[in-house]
Amino acid sequence: MTRTALLIASVVVLVLATAGSPAAATSSWHLSGGGTADISQVAVNVRIEASGDAKGSFMCLMAGRSAFVLPPFGLSHIMAVHATPSSGEVDGTIVSFEGSGHVILDGQKLPIEIEVWVDVATQTFQLTIVEGLGGEVSPGVEHLETGQLSLR
Repeated sequence: MTRTALLIASVVVLVLATAGSPAAATSSWHLSGGGTADISQVAVNVRIEASGDAKGSFMCLMAGRSAFVLPPFGLSHIMAVHATPSSGEVDGTIVSFEGSGHVILDGQKLPIEIEVWVDVATQTFQLTIVEGLGGEVSPGVEHLETGQLSLR
């Protein structure tokens, strides 16, 4: 086989090998949806670019139905997290992102930094507040009971 034929064959194999990969199929992903989870209510609308940049919004509300999880946060009534993702990534069905925002704790609004991962296959997610409450805090992994999270 000549060098030219070998080079052409190599390029064809490379194109075929990457044609079905997520990176080749899209330059961005959109995570959206929400619902009622084990201990909270969640809403997500996040676009993640192939570059790792992220935009959108994330909200998680823990109120009366999740009263048992609030004492570790020093709360008795409500906790609401509102954040704007700044970076993220998609790995199969798992989407992770981080960003800044604020948490409303019993009427006080405090700045925070968060990390979130979502598995759209299992409809699970975890919110972690990494800065702003005196240390890393997470209510744990939650599963959606109503609603849906989708990735396109």
